[in-house]
Amino acid sequence: MKLSLKNPFVLMLLCLMTGMFTAISFLETPLKFQVPGITLPAALGLGKLMFGLSSKIQWGFLIVILILMSVSWKNYTKTDFIILAVIFLLLALEQFWMLPVLDSRVDLLSSGKTLTPTPLHDYFIYSETAKALMFITAIILQFKRNTV
Repeated sequence: MKLSLKNPFVLMLLCLMTGMFTAISFLETPLKFQVPGITLPAALGLGKLMFGLSSKIQWGFLIVILILMSVSWKNYTKTDFIILAVIFLLLALEQFWMLPVLDSRVDLLSSGKTLTPTPLHDYFIYSETAKALMFITAIILQFKRNTV
């Protein structure tokens, strides 16, 4: 059994995107709250900025990946496109529903308002975790078996 790549550029972009995403979502986010002297409003403002920028970059990566996969579509299975569709769906839910609501909560908290807890932050964490699993799955699926 020999392995080959479906499209090396798609693999490269998936790896770059996954690395960037992981660094922001699972390293930078929790670590900023550990910085001595950082205030909660500053940490929340940084998170708002980073997640906003991260989602825009992810959209760019995903669009280029979709174009590259479409160009070499014969190398891909329905599963490959379903994984990409799930990532698009999760990113859209975050971009157009979760982040705007969470951003407005950050603004309210930063202005000194007291807010009741919401499960939306947990949903965002679940979405980020699901995206991470989808990215890893998409990377693994970039390899195909040759039966030669």
